[in-house]
Amino acid sequence: MILETILIVLASLVGLIIILTLYLISPKRVNKKIGFSIKHEKFAHRGLYSNSENIPENSMLAFKKAIDQGYGIELDIRETLDNEIVVFHDDSLRRMAGLDCLVNELTLAKLQNLKLLNSEEKIPTLKEVLDLVDGKVPLLIEYKANLPGSECLSLCVNGNTILKEYQGKYCIESFNYMVLNWYKKNRPDILRGQLGMGMQCYEIALGKDEAKKLPMKNRRMVTYLLCNFIGRPHFISYRWQDINIAVKINKFLGAKIACWTVNNINDSLKLLKDYDCVIFEKYLA
Repeated sequence: MILETILIVLASLVGLIIILTLYLISPKRVNKKIGFSIKHEKFAHRGLYSNSENIPENSMLAFKKAIDQGYGIELDIRETLDNEIVVFHDDSLRRMAGLDCLVNELTLAKLQNLKLLNSEEKIPTLKEVLDLVDGKVPLLIEYKANLPGSECLSLCVNGNTILKEYQGKYCIESFNYMVLNWYKKNRPDILRGQLGMGMQCYEIALGKDEAKKLPMKNRRMVTYLLCNFIGRPHFISYRWQDINIAVKINKFLGAKIACWTVNNINDSLKLLKDYDCVIFEKYLA
């Protein structure tokens, strides 16, 4: 009798854990009001760029080349010192512009005096990119909003102010689940995606110093999609080599899955058999 009671209690606890986990990681199903899906899309990562051939990533030239090939475009946005929205991946200007300071430490006017790598390309604004694309191809816009769980109000408000005037197809994604939370509350009509990657990738992606600022619980929340209850993403955008059980559960529950960053056609073909979308570079998809 005692053993039977213990087994019932244990089974109940396991059931509660499963229910709680499913609540935490479940996605939001896409409704008809959104009218856009990433399924069957191929997004050129930071445009169709080649940093070694004077076609810098996240440049107008890279975006034009992607448009010419008919590919969707994945791009990154962040804020300047004067709260303008520019298209740029890194928080630091060192790698792409040779300047040892952060993007948010300079005004837009100063940033646009810089050249990307050894090219004649400059750091574009989001508005300039939207004017160039003009609905010709879909956009996958990553909000660069610092560490997951951090404040993102200004970037969300200012980014959305520009995007709400845009008539083309686009969706948003971010590692910072608070961006998705803002969109869930304020723009539920926009397709939103949670970015994720394996636990081993944080120091590689952020550097050791920045990674130390991100609590281990926040890393686990993003890696295992335990943050989904905050932003309720419609799709999961995940480093394909790290795809785990949480991603597969999301797929089963109806979320679309985007795989990044795919570097050859063979991997692309394999991934598109099981998943919905690839974010690619270094080859023509």
